[in-house]
Amino acid sequence: MTKKQLIYLAGIFILGCVLMLTASIAKKNKSTVKWDGTPYNLENVNPVDAKFAQPYNETLDNLGDVFVVLAGLVLAASIAVAFFTSADKLKAFKIAVLDCVYFFISGCYGNGIYRILKTVAGRIRPYMYFANPSQKGIEENDFFRSWPSGHSANALITFGFLLSWFAVRYADSKLKKPVLTVSFLICLSTMILRLLSGNHFLTDVLTGAALGFVLSYSVSQLCYRIYGKEKEIK
Repeated sequence: MTKKQLIYLAGIFILGCVLMLTASIAKKNKSTVKWDGTPYNLENVNPVDAKFAQPYNETLDNLGDVFVVLAGLVLAASIAVAFFTSADKLKAFKIAVLDCVYFFISGCYGNGIYRILKTVAGRIRPYMYFANPSQKGIEENDFFRSWPSGHSANALITFGFLLSWFAVRYADSKLKKPVLTVSFLICLSTMILRLLSGNHFLTDVLTGAALGFVLSYSVSQLCYRIYGKEKEIK
């Protein structure tokens, strides 16, 4: 890696960290929304979101967490398989480390931006328009952080990175289509669960998914263009 490449990658990494720090500071200084215990009026929500709004479901809420973890495990397993099936383990280790760094950088951008938007928008979650909302969400002052969906963003961050990773490293791999298909289905399930659990409106999950995918794919492709386009290891 040349000095110029290192400087570019370091700059991208630092900017990602700045976004995460900004998101954390913004959330900490956000004014708390006071709730008087009366459900919000669903008539104040746009017709499309109102039609798909759901009351809170704790089981589906927890299941959504599981699917986000599954999305990450698919990515981790893909990188691990690429490493263990390579003949040149030293080169494979170098590439695996670079891939993990690029994914981390992509995650910083995706998470940083969606968290900033959550804080700025301050949108009330769907379950607040029904009886028996999430008590945890109320106690943690999370009930006014609906847009965009963080779970959807994080799931699509892994899918966007996987798509970029296969394109650069293993474009001809037989595992490309099945892995991407499984990853996409997990992402879709995550979005549906966030909708059905009452945590998000339809526009929340769609926006979060689009945001996570675009940022992850774009940032990872940028990193690969700067350095790290080694082809698959035989």
